[in-house]
Amino acid sequence: MKTFLIRGVPMAMQQDGWWLNAPPAEPAQGQGRTAQGTLWRAGFLVILLALGDLLVWQATPGLSLAVFAMAMVVAAVTAAGGMTARRGMVVGAGSLLAFLPLAELVQPLSFAIAVAGGSAVFAAIAGLRPEQILRAMLRLWPLGMQQTVQDGAEALGRPDSVQVSNWVQRALMRWLVPVALGLVFVGLLLMANPVADRWLAEVTSRDLTLPAADRIGFWLCLLPLVWTGLRLPAMRERLGAAPAAARMGPGREGLINPGSTVRALILFNAVFAVQTVLDVVYLYGGVGLPEGISHAEYAHRGAYPLVVTGLLAGGFALMTRRWVLGDRALRVLLLLWVAQNVALVVSSLVRLDLYVSVYGLTHLRLAAGIWMGLTAAGLALIFWQVCAGRNNRWLVLRGGGLSVAVLYACAFVSFDAMIARYNLSHPVRQDPSYLCALGDAARPVIAGFEITQRRSICPGTHRIASPRDWREWGFRNARARNSLATILAKAPR
Repeated sequence: MKTFLIRGVPMAMQQDGWWLNAPPAEPAQGQGRTAQGTLWRAGFLVILLALGDLLVWQATPGLSLAVFAMAMVVAAVTAAGGMTARRGMVVGAGSLLAFLPLAELVQPLSFAIAVAGGSAVFAAIAGLRPEQILRAMLRLWPLGMQQTVQDGAEALGRPDSVQVSNWVQRALMRWLVPVALGLVFVGLLLMANPVADRWLAEVTSRDLTLPAADRIGFWLCLLPLVWTGLRLPAMRERLGAAPAAARMGPGREGLINPGSTVRALILFNAVFAVQTVLDVVYLYGGVGLPEGISHAEYAHRGAYPLVVTGLLAGGFALMTRRWVLGDRALRVLLLLWVAQNVALVVSSLVRLDLYVSVYGLTHLRLAAGIWMGLTAAGLALIFWQVCAGRNNRWLVLRGGGLSVAVLYACAFVSFDAMIARYNLSHPVRQDPSYLCALGDAARPVIAGFEITQRRSICPGTHRIASPRDWREWGFRNARARNSLATILAKAPR
């Protein structure tokens, strides 16, 4: 067989294959923007780490925490790009509400409010809808840690050679001449200025040592928190993703069913009726208690368990709602039981008041009173929900909103001063060791009482330490220092 050989490439194919010798295409404009955005985020990361080291490291928590949190929000808004005016107003107002308690006093409650409020603000910056905010708050920091590890692995393990080379080329083109000529001018100016030359010599003569291990650990802990705020757009879909749908199929009857609900409500109403009658007789009726039981003991033993009882009752009412709404008899039984729970929580408040009137106020008793009030309000909302036929979402929004509002208000209340003022102005059993162990806000109250009564409660002189600098400043402690200084200035010599 003969071989047919075509020498050369036809002219038409040469013209059609021009792209084989074409120079490499320029990177897409989107890739350039991505590389530039990564560079900006890296710059923000370094700035925020330095700012966190300056504001927070080795400083007593104070105003600096609120300032650093606001700086993180500003960086997150800048890194996220465009934002509507309405969303910007929401972010600004939310940041102010979230971090204002930190300026009042850094305490566990104000810190928890700042973390929860800051998470909600970050979710709003990411562009999520209001109904997605709560879900995003719970996912934000775990996803932020995951995003930090992922981005770090990609930056260290799989760099894009094209983007890196382009970035190096652009940096050389833009900075080589300014930096080189700038160094020349700096050298000439140092030769002409002996004062500046001495400053430079003092700086370069210092022994520059590496940071301590605990400081580096602080930076490493701060890094994922900061990077989470800078990568919100990348986590948007994961933050707002709906949970997986439940598996369809015939449902199995559980322990809580229509039959068990009927029997439980009948039994619960009978048991609670006994406790309600006892409270009416001994707590409100003034009937003498059995021998060996004082009114203080009766009040103390019943105050806290009744709060837990009310919480369990609220949970049971929510779980049985789907059967109660379709049965009028069950509805009446549930309403009766919820009403009895409200009455028992109110009686627990009365018990607590009786006990406090004898033994005085403490943090635990004050917190118990607040939780009792919230429990009573929640049970009242359940009663309203059953009567009006509202769904559980209606109840959760109102009950949760009420709880958040109360806790937020508590962040601005000086409970130390309240406890000291109550115990010193009422005929209760005094506990000097407890009073003297209260916080700085109680010092002006105790000092004023000692000056008025001309007797000492706490050993030594009253003093509130001043902050070393503005980072440790707090509004509540500043008010307490001013009040104490005024009281001591008016004291007779």
